[in-house]
Amino acid sequence: MPENIYERIHQTLSWKRIVGFNLILFLILIIPISVKLAQQDTENRSSAAEETPIVIPPPNYPNALPKIDRVSTFFGKTGDTVVVLGSNFGDFQWGSKVHVGNVEAENDGVIRWSNTIIEVKIPAGARSGSVWVAVNKNEAKWDGNLLLYDVARAAQVGFQKLTSTSGKIYTSNATSATKGMIEISYVSEPLNITAVNGVIITSQIPLVDSLGKKMKINFEVIQLNSSKTELMDYSYPGLGPLEIIRAEFHDSNARMISIYSDPLLIKVMP
Repeated sequence: MPENIYERIHQTLSWKRIVGFNLILFLILIIPISVKLAQQDTENRSSAAEETPIVIPPPNYPNALPKIDRVSTFFGKTGDTVVVLGSNFGDFQWGSKVHVGNVEAENDGVIRWSNTIIEVKIPAGARSGSVWVAVNKNEAKWDGNLLLYDVARAAQVGFQKLTSTSGKIYTSNATSATKGMIEISYVSEPLNITAVNGVIITSQIPLVDSLGKKMKINFEVIQLNSSKTELMDYSYPGLGPLEIIRAEFHDSNARMISIYSDPLLIKVMP
């Protein structure tokens, strides 16, 4: 008697064949999925490693001693940003510290740290005083003082440009000053400074740092008015800017006087 269709199917699809077919189908499906998941896991781990690198400072980094050339600007108030310029600060802050106005700045107050530039906010509690950095157990101290000010009571200093090559250096609200120092950065020479109105220049010292030329002028005064008072005349070839990068006034008791100036008035453009 001929086999019917059901008997043929039963003979063809034995349980061994069914199991074998299902196993082959399972392998065909599961292997590509497993490979894809493994690739994605590797990519995710690589991406995470790129986003959060673990950087360990090498021993004695940096090897050279840190140095501060300038602090810009030389006056400010709590929360203002000052820029420390120099060399050998290290490309990363790591355990290094910066002190502004005799107070250590918190890490979240450091806006930028590089080998030559540190941008930092003046911390709460700061007062007129020193700026220094501590890098790899070595300290570098700025030879000036950051001046904390109250605009209403602070003395002011600035340039008054008369021609493209000449002008005046003036001050106001500095009646208690008996001596002082002004440091000017410049490009073209000669830079000539002469005293006026009872001011006596005791020394003019040309200096050079990594940022260029500067002139340190020490002076004494007989009497200053509360209104705008001329201190010195300046003249130069008119090439490049002039900028007051430091200024300090002292009273008869050698106490520093608070100084403030509009940043636009401490710089002369050619």
